[in-house]
Amino acid sequence: MPRIRKYGKYVLLLLVLFVAAQFCVSLLARTRRVRGYLIAHLEQDFGRPVQAGRLSLQLLPSPSVDVESISVGEDPTFGNEYFLRADAMTASLRWAALLRGHFEFGTMSLTRPSLILVRNAQGRWNLEGWLPPARIISSGGTLVSGPQLPLASTHHLQAIEIDDGRLNFKLNQEKSPFAFINVSGRLEQVSSGKWQLRLEAVPWRSGVTLQSAGLLQVRGDVAGTSTRLRPAQIHVHWEKASMADLFRLVTGNDFGVRGSFSMDADASTGQSGAAQPTIASESAETAPWEISLQARTSQVHRWDLTERSDNPSTSLHVKGIWDVAAGNARIGQWSLDLPHSRIEGAAALRTTVPLDWSVRVDSAAVQAQDALAWYRAFQPGVAEQLSADAFFSGSAELSGWPLRLQNVNFSSSGGVLHVPGVAEPAHFDAFRGETAGKQFRLTPVTLFLGSMAPGAHATAGDAKTPKNPAAVQTRPGVENNIEVQFQRDMLSRRGNLGLLLHLADAEAALKLASAFGRPLNHGWELTGGVDGKAACDFDSNNTAPDCNASLTFSKAQLQAAGLNLPLKLSDVIIAWLKGKRRVSIGQAEAFGSAWSGTIVETGAADSEQPRWQFNLHANDLDAAELDRWIGPRSRPNWLQKLLPSVLRNNSVQAQPNELLRRIFAEGELSVSSVSFEKFKLANLHGNLSLRDLQLDARDVQAKWADGNLRATLRASFSPTPKYDLSAEVTTADLAQIPWTPPGWATRWSGTASGKIHLSTEGVGRDDLLRQMAGRGEFKISSAEFHGWDIPGSLEDGVLRVGVSNWTGGSGEFNLSERTITLQNAQLSLTHGKTQLSATLGPGPAAQFSFSPMLAEKRGAPAGSVRLLRVNGPLDEPQVSLTTDKTPPQP
Repeated sequence: MPRIRKYGKYVLLLLVLFVAAQFCVSLLARTRRVRGYLIAHLEQDFGRPVQAGRLSLQLLPSPSVDVESISVGEDPTFGNEYFLRADAMTASLRWAALLRGHFEFGTMSLTRPSLILVRNAQGRWNLEGWLPPARIISSGGTLVSGPQLPLASTHHLQAIEIDDGRLNFKLNQEKSPFAFINVSGRLEQVSSGKWQLRLEAVPWRSGVTLQSAGLLQVRGDVAGTSTRLRPAQIHVHWEKASMADLFRLVTGNDFGVRGSFSMDADASTGQSGAAQPTIASESAETAPWEISLQARTSQVHRWDLTERSDNPSTSLHVKGIWDVAAGNARIGQWSLDLPHSRIEGAAALRTTVPLDWSVRVDSAAVQAQDALAWYRAFQPGVAEQLSADAFFSGSAELSGWPLRLQNVNFSSSGGVLHVPGVAEPAHFDAFRGETAGKQFRLTPVTLFLGSMAPGAHATAGDAKTPKNPAAVQTRPGVENNIEVQFQRDMLSRRGNLGLLLHLADAEAALKLASAFGRPLNHGWELTGGVDGKAACDFDSNNTAPDCNASLTFSKAQLQAAGLNLPLKLSDVIIAWLKGKRRVSIGQAEAFGSAWSGTIVETGAADSEQPRWQFNLHANDLDAAELDRWIGPRSRPNWLQKLLPSVLRNNSVQAQPNELLRRIFAEGELSVSSVSFEKFKLANLHGNLSLRDLQLDARDVQAKWADGNLRATLRASFSPTPKYDLSAEVTTADLAQIPWTPPGWATRWSGTASGKIHLSTEGVGRDDLLRQMAGRGEFKISSAEFHGWDIPGSLEDGVLRVGVSNWTGGSGEFNLSERTITLQNAQLSLTHGKTQLSATLGPGPAAQFSFSPMLAEKRGAPAGSVRLLRVNGPLDEPQVSLTTDKTPPQP
């Protein structure tokens, strides 16, 4: 107990002294002199001017300096922005140095620091101004570079801790959009002049939203500042990064690629010496970095496609040397591994502007199934059963930036394609492509298509399919083949691509295109023979190639959606000349008629609204036959299903008016005969124009009822189609007019002329007839009516059988609700006129009323008029002769 009391006094005294010292130190830290002293030491350690907020000194539990809002200035040669900023800094002080009267930092902790690394036009970094230059021991007149810091530096930092930091980059005065955020970790001096790195960061790019940029980890050892951090050995690990964010980081754009990315890289420099030199030489400053990198991707696919188990994966291995001072890199070996393929070579890169790369592919061994997996990952609609069995090998050289192909040589021993829906597998023979001088040529590649079989689906597991493509001896598709030719001038960068088609049955080729997700037949199916050729000249300076092509159809059938029957193409040629299309129809059967003529694209090749000029002729068109092709009549969407097959860059889901609006066509149409219900036209000819949902038929001429017909038609294909017809008829034979009710034509003779205007709307025959309305006027000459002597009956008051004769006549008529009403019709006699009123309905019955224009004085009471009425069907009419006191209403 006495000892406790004795030593307890000393302990208590020490505690009081420490508390008093802490209080005094806190007060001293607020004085201008002590503040200046601390800032001077910070400036000495950073080698730059320092601005700081509130400073405080702590003695317990360990001596330290706390600085709020510290800012380290930049070297004026690199700009006027700050070099380093931090919300707070805590630097521990070394007890041993304090006891010796020195002020030395031990561990420095930075909270939310922000560091800007700047590289000037001479390739120097601002970080080099903070690090002391290398010094060379003078011997024999060797010059010594002047030090920026004294040899006996007071900088004895043991560790630097970073929490939630940020690392920015600048090139001259231009800020880089790339940065690292959430930087955290520790830099610890594990031995004299050797530092160990343990850092983590998240890549970041301004103006781009990143969702999964991954975590970048840096581990390694570096030398001290006196040797410019050399020797160094660093390992970088990047994981859990998405391909989308990788492209956003590098380019700032999203190219629609999805998948995952990871990387491991090792970099070392100055490792040749067995021991670390205490005084660095000039060559050590510029020693190159030895780089070893492995980058891996998996589940690579297009952004709008579902992730699949067979999505491709790659692994890239790179080993080389990077000379940062010289601005170039030499990759002695690189290899790209796929699940079944491997590509390897070497490269030389210039990393300074302007970029200049040289990449050599020494060996490429690619399996077709890997190529198909990459194609499937970026092309929608590829058939599940589609498989390929082929092997490709070759080499190539690329140079420049962007990379340009200089030399390439590759070959294949042949291969097999298993196409769903095709009974026999498609195959191709051995071929090669090689560069000779400045010319690249591809030997003709012929793809033989198998024969079609209903319901047959070839699969990769078919036991009858030979495993070795070269062992295929049979040629089941020898009459179904596509030949490809290609050549390119490597100097002028011009090339030519040629295709030759010889298809006994085009259905196999359409199945092949659909299996690769590139269906050619949007809303139509083609069977039968097709021969064709195509040649495309392209120049790298032009975006669009110059292509000419032609297809010849013989004994082919085209089934289009919306048509109940197929079109028969016996002699049809479709040609593409400088981007414009031309259809020559020698013989084709459609809509119950034989067709011939031409359809030519005359306007600019505009994908939105191509312009067409046509000249077509048909033999016989019958509305009943059209109904067989287009029916049922009440279906309003047949045009929607038909038009996608004739439009460019179309969408099957588009509305009918949207599809029709894209067509701009005009030309001449001639038809030998046209039949609609009881109306028959002969030698019809007219000029038609279709544009912006408007059909205009001008100067339509035809023979009708042994007379002449001239008409104009205007149709508007709005959601409810509307039609407007104006026609003029001259010298038509009354006996040949398709009268309603039946039997009327046999009782009339003579000629008639007139005008008519009709309008209707709707879809289908019933709608059109129900809503049809119109009016017109007519004139007749030398008219005869067989059956009754109507003028004599009206004059004598007795019904007489015989023939009625009129020298002429005129009148007006209206059409409404499928009923024709004659008004103010007058028939001329030599001694007077006869008034005619009639109502003709849609059925066989009709009502006719004849009366004299003036009341007869003989045999009839004054103020009355005789009426002759004919009611009912004319094969059994009801005829009556009456006397009315009031004349009939006109």
